[in-house]
Amino acid sequence: MDFFDIVIIGLSAGTLFFQRFSLLTQRILLSTFFITIITHIIFVGVRWQYYLIYALFITKSIITVFEYRSTKKFIRALISIKTISFVIISAGLLYIFPVPTFGTGGDALYSVGYSEELLIIEDRNNPTEFVELSNLKENSKRELLVDVYYPSNEEISSNQIFRSKEGNWGTYIVRYLNRTWGLSLPEFILQHLKLSQFEVQQNLMPVEDKKFPVLIYSHGWAGEKIFASDQLIHLASKGYVIFSIDHTGLAMFTNLPSGIIFNTGSTENSSNIHSVMYEMKNDIEDTLNYFINLSSVELPITNIVRATADFTNISTMAHSTGAGAVVEFCAVNTCQNMILQDPFLTPFVDAGKEIQLRNKTDVIYSEDWFNGYTDSEELTEIELYRTLLSKQDVEIHGYYLKDSKHYDFVAFGSISSLTKYTFLKGAINYEDSLNVNNYFNGSALKGEIPNEEYSPYLVSVDQ
Repeated sequence: MDFFDIVIIGLSAGTLFFQRFSLLTQRILLSTFFITIITHIIFVGVRWQYYLIYALFITKSIITVFEYRSTKKFIRALISIKTISFVIISAGLLYIFPVPTFGTGGDALYSVGYSEELLIIEDRNNPTEFVELSNLKENSKRELLVDVYYPSNEEISSNQIFRSKEGNWGTYIVRYLNRTWGLSLPEFILQHLKLSQFEVQQNLMPVEDKKFPVLIYSHGWAGEKIFASDQLIHLASKGYVIFSIDHTGLAMFTNLPSGIIFNTGSTENSSNIHSVMYEMKNDIEDTLNYFINLSSVELPITNIVRATADFTNISTMAHSTGAGAVVEFCAVNTCQNMILQDPFLTPFVDAGKEIQLRNKTDVIYSEDWFNGYTDSEELTEIELYRTLLSKQDVEIHGYYLKDSKHYDFVAFGSISSLTKYTFLKGAINYEDSLNVNNYFNGSALKGEIPNEEYSPYLVSVDQ
């Protein structure tokens, strides 16, 4: 809970003793309560978890205005039970469904600037591979949204960079889960994610006279460019210029100016999963070409990229299906390092395609994937690592994250403590998985070998 949560819950609990206070004291407390709620709504926003608190405040206000004091113990007991229930339920909801905060991790070298850029690829239509998975229209121009994170020396604080937008990423997550797995989750349950705090700021001045290595992030099947923001902001604060791409059509949702594009299909709806990865690779190349060739000085991002990005030093990081995209990209482009998080590479084998590694590669699996698919006789990802990846003539290191599942490499664990009891993530605490991911990513990008002794959750696959 944050400061506002603690104060509002404290004031709510204090109303339990209103009958013992003088009328003047009650009015002072209610005025304080009202000012705190209004301040919270203005600076943070309306959260559905506070609805019972709002109802409690209205009830107490009515009782105070009309100076109602019951002499019946039964009525007083009902009011007390209602107050206690509302406070406990609200506190529980605030704890179970917090507003996520994505920050630098406390050991930052730089503050982090942020920009979301719309790329319209004039010479490329949306490929069939993405059209068949989404509500994209055939023969329409390829549009990509890209998050840019970059180092700055200016002081900043956390911001709600999505609050003013019409789309609510919490709503689209629920819709995707309901549509894909036949669930019936209420859409409001994650609406508060629009209030998420990001320790980034737009229009920050870049660091003067210094260029930083570039990192490309590619999300997995029905992922989204902000799902790994916790890790990307941390890396940017360590001195990287990061381009995080929404693969429009494959992404869970992409909030384009022309409308929301959302993923409507699973792997069964795709004619060829490897060809999806190949088109994701083309997204990466289009993104790099766009930023390398920026010429319009009227765009603020032009001067930022020119001043900060060293395009002679490019590394990649990807989750799941995105790993296939960066493997394809680095096979034909010069990459320094490649980080693969729970890579989904068996579609290469299924399609009869060669996996070619040309640069230092660090692979980290969830324990779920490390143990393999016990109910299937198909080739598992860990078997592919041992038979194909680890045999290649490059420096490669393999690990797995204990007590984890596939989505412990994205920020789903920040959404609710309940996610550890779902298919979304394993039993590992979100903070532990984030710390290991941050350490692993930082070590890999610096060319170091991640050390198992850093955490009991990090286990080498190679030994």
